[in-house]
Amino acid sequence: MKLVHDPIHGGIELDDFAVRLIDTSEFQRLRRITQLGLAFLVYPSARHTRFEHSLGTFYLAKRIAEHNPEIEEGAVYAALLHDLGHYPFSHTLECLFPRHEENTRWFVRHGKIGDIIRERHSIGEFLKLLKHPLVSGDIDADRMDYLVRDAYYTGVAYGIVDLERLIRNLRWDGKRLVLHEKGIMAGQNLLLARSMMYPTVYYHHTVRIGSAMLCKAVELEGIEAEEIRRMDEIDLVAKLRGSEKREVRELIRAIENRRLYKRVVWSGERLEPELLDELRKELEDEFGPLALLDYPEMPKFEERNAFVECNGEVKRLSEVSPLVRALVEAKESHWRWGIYARADVVKRVREFASKNLK
Repeated sequence: MKLVHDPIHGGIELDDFAVRLIDTSEFQRLRRITQLGLAFLVYPSARHTRFEHSLGTFYLAKRIAEHNPEIEEGAVYAALLHDLGHYPFSHTLECLFPRHEENTRWFVRHGKIGDIIRERHSIGEFLKLLKHPLVSGDIDADRMDYLVRDAYYTGVAYGIVDLERLIRNLRWDGKRLVLHEKGIMAGQNLLLARSMMYPTVYYHHTVRIGSAMLCKAVELEGIEAEEIRRMDEIDLVAKLRGSEKREVRELIRAIENRRLYKRVVWSGERLEPELLDELRKELEDEFGPLALLDYPEMPKFEERNAFVECNGEVKRLSEVSPLVRALVEAKESHWRWGIYARADVVKRVREFASKNLK
């Protein structure tokens, strides 16, 4: 048994099996994967990693399981390993490579950590546990940790969630976690926190610009999925710094020195897929890597679908909470897409955008 001191949860106890999983090279790699990618360009203290988030998720999953002993023990260890497959800078590079969940499954099947897992579970059984509602549900240990942790390390005031009330009011009914009526307010606060964190942190325009520049550098370098999956951020930055391609070296140097591209277009208007593809191609043909189009996915807010028990009846959170319905309806108002350009071509790119976005 080991005790880890965490600024969010206090003491996190790790049993011997958890320690063995953590001591593998695959898990230790997470020490060098920042939780929020390039958010430190805006919030300098946002340097926390997937390593401590994974420990926090394990802690919360164990707390929930203590109140619900019917939950399989393996689900708690799945919570510990749920982010094992994150690429350098976390979600940033998922615009180029398969989602990190697929890479997590690859590590479980092919990494040394799989040998330890096999001591208690078959690989097929454990892969199913990675989708357990405790780990990957509408209100789960993952979301509960990252919202509070991200708010703490960025210093914003939106991650105030009553985790204790949530934990004590989540009940396992054999196939899902159901939030008791007494926890509905805490569930609302979780969704409210996430709604506020999107425009303030996750979709902040400076973070989006830096992320688009990094993706372009990796794309130009031609790094393959087989190589990137094992990399940490030290590996990736070193490779990009030493690239034989001038454009790649310039992009990573600009990110490191915070000489970022400028916003030319910042819009909440949706584009038809055909127009988006045409715009992206023409921008690439005209300016190459000097101008970038960034069109992110719309936030989903899965928490609205959480099951809650109200007056003895199980319903969706969005059915019983007018606040949640309003937040879901308002989610599109926070979403933006952009065109960014290096400072010396901003004027030309602005003329291009005005001509092509009439």
